[in-house]
Amino acid sequence: MKHWKRGLCGLLATALMVPVGLAAPVNGEKGLSDLEGHWAQKEVEAAVASGWVDGYPDGSFKPEKSITRAEFTKMLLDAIHLTPDSETVAWMKAHAKMEDIWGDPTEYTPKLYDMSGHWLTSQGWLDAALYSGMVVPDDYNGKNFRPEKAIARYEIALMTDRALGLVYPASQPVEGELPFTDKEEILDWMKGYVNESVKAGVLKGYPDGSFQPNKTSTRAEAVVMIQRMLEEMEEGLNPDITVVARYQEGWKGESIVQEEETNKIQLQIVDNIIYASVKDLYDVEMEMMKKVGHINPDNRMGFQWWPVQQKTVVLNSTVYDYYQYEFQMGSNKYYWEVGSDGEYCVPARALYGELMIPVCDLSHYDREPQDEWKGGWDPETGTLTLLMYYYVPPVRTS
Repeated sequence: MKHWKRGLCGLLATALMVPVGLAAPVNGEKGLSDLEGHWAQKEVEAAVASGWVDGYPDGSFKPEKSITRAEFTKMLLDAIHLTPDSETVAWMKAHAKMEDIWGDPTEYTPKLYDMSGHWLTSQGWLDAALYSGMVVPDDYNGKNFRPEKAIARYEIALMTDRALGLVYPASQPVEGELPFTDKEEILDWMKGYVNESVKAGVLKGYPDGSFQPNKTSTRAEAVVMIQRMLEEMEEGLNPDITVVARYQEGWKGESIVQEEETNKIQLQIVDNIIYASVKDLYDVEMEMMKKVGHINPDNRMGFQWWPVQQKTVVLNSTVYDYYQYEFQMGSNKYYWEVGSDGEYCVPARALYGELMIPVCDLSHYDREPQDEWKGGWDPETGTLTLLMYYYVPPVRTS
């Protein structure tokens, strides 16, 4: 099973360049000096043990100190493995797209005007934030990030929703009224993000019934909210499942050309649905096509990553035809063959920045895959069979 890993060299380099306030504690064996009895002690200590947050050089954590936009950005990216040296960030940067004035795809070139010389920029964290879509320049007045400004709760809702792949549902109209006494302080464009973050359990209201969207957050509060986000994101990660990739020809798979076990497809199970990484599925399909001689110099396979919309577009051009498959985080719709569309049983998800689509519904499955793009599940052996098709997107669930 594939896991997202950070390079050792990158970790060492990051450790040497960490700004004041995020450096590792000098008394790590004794623990952080100012956490004993703190309401967030358990969450902070777990985060420190996981390596995505540190204390100060004097051994303190300063849990009640306000956290800045820059500090929260690094903390969030580190928690979801989107570090400057990660393969996922490199892939996103290489394939990032946006719309030009004619509505066609063009290179994504995000820009924040006040970040020159800041440590977030020099260490590579800003690029990771921009090309993963965690930070979108248009969200900030004049495209000025103001990195040392204390981050507000609504901004945390915005960024954690993006990390969870919830941009699409957050952009839809909110049904009814938000259940907060200060809902008039939540601007219209914020409402969807606040609603999704509350539904996901990342942010919560206060005992007096308010949400306080503009209230700044402390370091302890930030850690707790990211921990909640990770619990939602990482549910069912790395299940004990044997995956068999079956490559066959024909719309209904008249002939099996190749069948093999693979550990190259990242999976997770949430609410009885098996999800798989889109990029992994296509990588495996391309490998199998090459083995059976269905890849030649006239075949063109490409990806597009749209950070603002959080969608992945897969392009497949052959000597016979052209296909474009589009998948969007947080949406149950998908598109293929340009203009055709269908629906998944549940929306696609995000896992450490990668798009995960449903491939098998365990609540009603067939022992053998019966039609195109459907995963076959054998409960006796814990085996998932995924169908790979020439010219056809490999997975879809009915």
